[in-house]
Amino acid sequence: MPTAYQQPSLPDVAWSSFCRRTPLVLALMATAAVLIGVLTWQVTSGVTTMDTRVLDWMIAHRGEALTDVATVITDLGATLSMAIVAVVTVGWFLLRRNRPVAALVAITWLGSGVLVWVIKRLVGRHRPPEASRLVFEPSLSYPSGHTLGSTVVVGIVAIVLIPRLRKHWFRVTATVFAVAFPVAVGWSRVYLGVHWTTDVLAGWIIGLLWLILCVTAFTRVWFVPERR
Repeated sequence: MPTAYQQPSLPDVAWSSFCRRTPLVLALMATAAVLIGVLTWQVTSGVTTMDTRVLDWMIAHRGEALTDVATVITDLGATLSMAIVAVVTVGWFLLRRNRPVAALVAITWLGSGVLVWVIKRLVGRHRPPEASRLVFEPSLSYPSGHTLGSTVVVGIVAIVLIPRLRKHWFRVTATVFAVAFPVAVGWSRVYLGVHWTTDVLAGWIIGLLWLILCVTAFTRVWFVPERR
């Protein structure tokens, strides 16, 4: 006997079950929005005490080996590197004829770039003094594009790939990397003196908010019941 509705199959992406819990998702998004608002208000009022203290601590603890590590990490988290990761992932899903997931990755990645471009120009915050910088960066400071971009790209790639990994230890390793890499990128930006700590915090929070929004929208569209 035919049923009134046919429930589509569960999308093979992480967070799909979580993103269907509307109250929890809304609470997390609201919390993130409030934190972003507070951070943005603080940075438009000037450099915070935390910004100067953390940067001074980083400068005092610089060393040749740490500088080399920070430079490698920041290069891996750069716009070009993240674009390559995103394009390869999109291409892989297109070759497997999984257009919905390919579109999810593409939209999430490209949207993060738009967010960085727009927010930087709306806030207009300048970077730390040139004397404290170890690498050249000509653009505005808030939020950290490296941090936001790596959070979004590594996050969305992990979300769509981890459910497809068969071995438990591989999934755990991938999850740890997906968390640790954006954290390391954020640390490298402050260490190299090209971002304030609040720039990096904003990059993480905005990136996570965008990830939740994109995966929630994808899950909701996928789960629209088909009337029979």
